[in-house]
Amino acid sequence: MRSTKRGIELYLSGILIYGLGIIIFRLLPYYQRILQPQTQTVLLYLYFSYLIFAPIIYYFRATRYTETKPILFLRGLKRICTRLTMEKEEKTAFLFMLVKLFFLPLLLNFFLSHYQQLWQLLSKEVIHFYPLALTVLFTIDTLIFALGYAFEFKLLNNMVKSVEPTLFGWIVTLICYPPFNTWIGKYILWGASEQVSFWNQELTFVFRIIIIIILFIYVSATIALGLKASNLTNRGIVQRFPYSLIRHPAYTSKVLVWWLTLLPVMSWPFALGIFFWTVIYYFRAITEEKHLSQDPDYQEYCKKVKWRFIPGVY
Repeated sequence: MRSTKRGIELYLSGILIYGLGIIIFRLLPYYQRILQPQTQTVLLYLYFSYLIFAPIIYYFRATRYTETKPILFLRGLKRICTRLTMEKEEKTAFLFMLVKLFFLPLLLNFFLSHYQQLWQLLSKEVIHFYPLALTVLFTIDTLIFALGYAFEFKLLNNMVKSVEPTLFGWIVTLICYPPFNTWIGKYILWGASEQVSFWNQELTFVFRIIIIIILFIYVSATIALGLKASNLTNRGIVQRFPYSLIRHPAYTSKVLVWWLTLLPVMSWPFALGIFFWTVIYYFRAITEEKHLSQDPDYQEYCKKVKWRFIPGVY
């Protein structure tokens, strides 16, 4: 049975939480510095869309038993303030709202940057295949992740079941993104670049084709996830290609591209830097598996797909 009172509670909780997010994005110096104006505008449009369409959704679907992430977040926050232990659903909602607050503006910003670069490449008189292919792949990847962070609906089959519960799991994930990777980069050198030229023109051509193929697998993993794509969360287990081959195709592809593009500029400082990030991604994979293994569906998936990184090896 529909509940107008409950619908109003859900709507107002969303207005409060998402509104606070908008205020943070627009007023915090860090976000003022890194987010381009287009990103700020899109975030504002998303908020206005919630203001317009959420009342309609809640009017038809809200019952007195309906819960949403914002209202669970507020309930969990209240428990923290009163020194009470959060219930499982409240903890999941609380952690996911933190995930969303961190990753949504970041991935939206990445997507808009790649999208603008894509149109710049297409507007040139001479279009070079390699940079165009890279930009198309990264545009698709970041768009899917941005949409995954922005929307969570039962209809989309991307509801969050659980969020990474360990501090270590959060650390090895967040360290891979700004501003943390920028801080680390001051002390650990980074030499990899997809734009690198190899030893001669022929080898450059061959290696760039290989890089595109590997990155295609990387983006295929994102496409397979679809709107379930997001860090630190379990939104349902995916078994489609390339997850039908190994359990961490995106991480394997990304790290492999790093090592390939490092070859022409190889040095001990650069090698140690890439080795550091390889270890970080290894721990990301391990902590993710430990988290996902709480899901019986993932346990069954691991029985079918035994290899983590390399088919038939490991």
